[in-house]
Amino acid sequence: MVFDLIILGGGPGGYVAAEQAATLGLKVALVEKQALGGTCLNRGCIPTKSLLNSAKLYRHALHSKTLGVSATEVHFSLPDAMAWKNSTVSRLVANIDFLMKKNNVHLISGTGELSGPKSLRIKESGEEHTAEHIIIASGSNPARPPIPGSDNNPAVLTSNELLEITEMPESLVIIGGGVIGIEFASFFASFGIKVTVIEMLPEILPFIDQETAMVYKRTLKGIQILCATAVTSISANTVHYRNQKEEGSVEASHILLATGRKPAVDGIGLEAAGVQFNSKGIVVDNSCRTNVPSIWAIGDVNGKSLLAHSASAMGRAVARTIAGKKTDIPWAYFPWVVYGDPELAGVGLTEQEVQKTGIEYVKSSLPARANGRFLAENGMTAHGLCKILAEKNSGRILGAHIVSPYAGEIIWGMQYAIMNGATVAELENAVFPHPTVSELFHDAIGGLSH
Repeated sequence: MVFDLIILGGGPGGYVAAEQAATLGLKVALVEKQALGGTCLNRGCIPTKSLLNSAKLYRHALHSKTLGVSATEVHFSLPDAMAWKNSTVSRLVANIDFLMKKNNVHLISGTGELSGPKSLRIKESGEEHTAEHIIIASGSNPARPPIPGSDNNPAVLTSNELLEITEMPESLVIIGGGVIGIEFASFFASFGIKVTVIEMLPEILPFIDQETAMVYKRTLKGIQILCATAVTSISANTVHYRNQKEEGSVEASHILLATGRKPAVDGIGLEAAGVQFNSKGIVVDNSCRTNVPSIWAIGDVNGKSLLAHSASAMGRAVARTIAGKKTDIPWAYFPWVVYGDPELAGVGLTEQEVQKTGIEYVKSSLPARANGRFLAENGMTAHGLCKILAEKNSGRILGAHIVSPYAGEIIWGMQYAIMNGATVAELENAVFPHPTVSELFHDAIGGLSH
């Protein structure tokens, strides 16, 4: 069949691009080999948030006496939590399917591979489809570093397998202290499971503002964290490591490889179409166009920003550009969130990044306990922080970072402000509802205006 646009991959980049292009009048086909929603919906964002919410409810039930609520015989059922997770995923997959059909997107179930600059073949059926434009949105897969003893070891899992377990681990070692590793650590530690996180770099969450990350680290209760530590090998259920202080080992019933993700570039016909790629992903320009003018690559597969909402932003922008409505991608303004309890979110530059630019800056760091709603709901022993960075002369906001409940829900406002060049003076005039945690941003900004 002939289309205006074929999209390979139905994740948050692919299905958003399909919807946007179809609403703009293009004839669109969406090829997906598994389930609509991609990794985010089926094996990532949504499943983990469903489970993390279960853990939060359990933890709050155990520790709510100070707030006047006493719960007895609180139990957690992994099968019930998994059933809830699966029902949520199924409903959301069905919603996307409905959305595609509503917008007349032609859904093709199968494994697609490029057969030329404007053609794509379905491996299972041999069908050939052509289009003026093709968007590759094939996503990424869990990375498996070459650790001796990790291959063919039943104790060693990726996030995909860990999300399908039927019994709780007796103990867990997580190799990798990035977002995936820390979220899983937070979940399992909630139930008193012994969790050890091993991170090769000097600190966990290395891309995050260091001051904020240190505050967040104090919220991770019951988790042993070994930073600046390299895993040397795995033997059965034992992880061997080395750092400047010692060579040691830790044993666990389960071992999670949370060492990042790698772009899914194999087996999709990049060579046949002449598309350039490397170990970091498909090479694209700032509009997500590859070296082949008719082919674009969005989301994890181009390696520029491995976040679901980044993929959606890329997909929306590319679809609009193909439809003749040139749209820029806000590369410097993608927010990020770590979904623990509390949450950690940020957007713009970290303080380390500002220092590297040489820009003269001012900052305001405010403990979250200064906020009325935070204190009312969490008390004086809870850790949290709000931090704002601004250019000294102009007052332009450079970065915003927050450790607090609801952080992921409110960071978008600061993303919009920074992307549009808002200044301290302008944001001081913004009115934040009271009492809300979002007022932390306003109060931190007020600390820069004196």
